[in-house]
Amino acid sequence: DAAPRTLRTSNGKAPPLTAEAAKLYAERRQRLAKGDASFDPTSWCSGPGMPRILTMQYPLEIRADANRIAFIHGWYRWFRTVDMGAGTVDPPLPLTMGFPVGRWEGNTLVIRTTGLIDATVMDASGLPHSEQLTLTERLRVLPDGRLEDRITIDDPENYKQPWETLLTFHRDAAARVTDDVCPDRMASGE
Repeated sequence: DAAPRTLRTSNGKAPPLTAEAAKLYAERRQRLAKGDASFDPTSWCSGPGMPRILTMQYPLEIRADANRIAFIHGWYRWFRTVDMGAGTVDPPLPLTMGFPVGRWEGNTLVIRTTGLIDATVMDASGLPHSEQLTLTERLRVLPDGRLEDRITIDDPENYKQPWETLLTFHRDAAARVTDDVCPDRMASGE
């Protein structure tokens, strides 16, 4: 419903950054104010990571079978596949979208993602994270039909304590995930 440039806690406050992370974040915000967003891999068409891809103004499609749920994003052919039967995963190496494992708790889909590479950012404003980051998403359909995604961020290297942010998405029957080619958009000046 909104593509926030800056993630806030679910009660609208700034995330509880450690002193070192706050310094890095302030530096990135200063660079952004001068028009330099090079700290965000999406500025050169590299993988946005999680939860950054959820804050981008592109549609997404959700598909499921008995063993997996796939989130197919409209940004440059990116997707993530949630394994619905793996239990916990010990990631062999960090990846842009990490290693998401899901389970159902009633009507709520709980996705725990670990193994996220630290070269990505949490949002367009440059909110940092480390490879220690664990994201726990709790997705449910609200009575009005919107999809609510409550995300708990646990990253002791960058945050004084775990914190929660909230994103909502609405259905749009006219939206389509198309064949977006990021370098083509860049070449045309977008």
